[in-house]
Amino acid sequence: MKQTILSISLLAFISTQSMWYDNPPIEQPIQIDTLLNAVMAVESNFDTMAYNSKENAAGVLQIRPIMVREVNRLLGEDKYTLKDRWNKAKSIEMFNVIRSHTKNPTDEMIARNWNGGWNGHKKQSTLKYWQKVKKQFKK
Repeated sequence: MKQTILSISLLAFISTQSMWYDNPPIEQPIQIDTLLNAVMAVESNFDTMAYNSKENAAGVLQIRPIMVREVNRLLGEDKYTLKDRWNKAKSIEMFNVIRSHTKNPTDEMIARNWNGGWNGHKKQSTLKYWQKVKKQFKK
């Protein structure tokens, strides 16, 4: 009986995790997964006030103005502003917009697109970034 309840609970957990990864909701409570944690660690060491003046990258996910524009373009509306980069929840929403618009996503493709733009997964320059993110999975 206990094993049946545990199996049902595990299946329910796995199915919700799979649904979250395949089609992340934007207006729902924040769910932080392994990939997102790894990217936040690499980008800012989880510092919501991090700022890179060379790239005008701000917040926990080091979002540049071009990424805000890209997310709004994908959504078809001006939902996010530059100020939203400083808000952890809104930064995560923007990350999940990129994730949900990536066709046939893998963790590597999503991370490299986050670092190098929409075709970042095709750029040699994002391989080093992916290695940093992948290293965070082990921590």
